[in-house]
Amino acid sequence: MKNETTERKNKSVSKISFRLILIGFAFFINPVPFGLDIVPDVIGCLLIFFGLTQLAYFDGSVEDARKCILYLTVTEFLHLLLMRSMFLTEIGSNRLLAVTVFSIVQGIIYIIFFKKLFAGIIYFSMRNNCNRTLAECDGTAFLSYLSFFVRIGATLIPEFIALLEWKLHVEVDQDKYDAISAFVNMKPAIVVLFTLIALGTSIVWFVSLVKLLNIFKKEASETLDTRYNSEYTVRPEKVIPKILKRGSFAVYFALFFALDIKFDGIRIIPASAMFLVLFFSVMFFDSISEFKFTKIFALPAFVLILATELYRMYFTPNDAIVIYETDIKIVAIGAVLGLSTLIISLYCLRLFLLEINQLSTKLGLDNINSTFAWVAYSVSMILWALGFVIPYFYPSIATPRLIATAIFIWQTVKILERINEEYQRKTDLYGG
Repeated sequence: MKNETTERKNKSVSKISFRLILIGFAFFINPVPFGLDIVPDVIGCLLIFFGLTQLAYFDGSVEDARKCILYLTVTEFLHLLLMRSMFLTEIGSNRLLAVTVFSIVQGIIYIIFFKKLFAGIIYFSMRNNCNRTLAECDGTAFLSYLSFFVRIGATLIPEFIALLEWKLHVEVDQDKYDAISAFVNMKPAIVVLFTLIALGTSIVWFVSLVKLLNIFKKEASETLDTRYNSEYTVRPEKVIPKILKRGSFAVYFALFFALDIKFDGIRIIPASAMFLVLFFSVMFFDSISEFKFTKIFALPAFVLILATELYRMYFTPNDAIVIYETDIKIVAIGAVLGLSTLIISLYCLRLFLLEINQLSTKLGLDNINSTFAWVAYSVSMILWALGFVIPYFYPSIATPRLIATAIFIWQTVKILERINEEYQRKTDLYGG
């Protein structure tokens, strides 16, 4: 009975992994006209990252591909944050610049990712006699490069019409002006044409990918499950350091949003995203410590801070003002919303730091003193609340708040790095 249970558990590893990979890649089927990503690629990146966990154990190239996915995740997250401003801008040259930058970065990552991924699959297939998988790899790899670069081209090429729009302002010949104007007016039709081409290419690629992964699963799932369980999952000295490292980097990414940076009137690094990303980040530690209360309060904190960001955007002045120019109702509502947000966010962070200490003790390490990080975050949030409720104070508290936030991030990173280092030292000395 025990062997049957173990066998079902082992089988579920490869089954879930292949399913995550397929669902993750499905997020990349849709084209991105005008930089508008209706189905966020960042979600697909995360699913692919987790889906490749098992295969990455067997080959370093796949592990490198997972690292590329992390870089792509950051890129796509920034794309998601800037998507609204990119899509709504009335200046075509600004959208062209943004789309070009993202296209170059994405293109480089795509090349490295697919090169490493298919190199890993081919190597594993050769070593384990997965001949049918080996025969399908080259065709699917070609379609992968083709579809992703057609997707980039379908987004980028129509934006070059912005150069012609600029020429309309300096063109004096009426015939040339009319010809250029007619071509510029065709942009919506051109976008639709390229979008359909990209969609068709992506569908063909995805069908090929599904076929490849189904064949690979049939040929390799038993080997993957058996070896992964016997060589890796039952050995905590191999598993836990990687879990700690990945979870720590995910938390670092979440903490980055605490900086709450605004540029040219657009909040490019929203503070609310810290709690949303933190909710998913602590899931990396599930096999060691549950972080139960962080998960419970992170989403309410995210919703409340997001509400304050929207409230500030639509109801409070953005520039320095005289305090009596702000309607008293706006101040009152802002005070209630700000105070609620302050309490929930501080409580969530306090629980998060306490659960980091629980993580340390469950690993057999010493208690962690997180008082300095907690005080720094408290100062930062109190200053934030003051600037939110009374916008007149915002310019004067911006710099002290940024300093307090930086200290909080530094201290929290320092705590997690200490846990990683001490557990690695313990593993080296005593074997886990």
